[in-house]
Amino acid sequence: MPKNYLVVALTVLAAALGAGVGAVLLRRTRQEPPPVSPTVPRVEEVREALAESTESQAS
Repeated sequence: MPKNYLVVALTVLAAALGAGVGAVLLRRTRQEPPPVSPTVPRVEEVREALAESTESQAS
């Protein structure tokens, strides 16, 4: 009977570890985060636009 509990505990531990590894791999494979809203620009886009506008104004 105690061996059954050990097998169940190891199975649960392996499943949790596998889920954690899968979540990390899935997170790393995502190249770009999804937009919050189609109407709200990303911070990177705003920074690029500001950099371009300051460069064009300096010229």
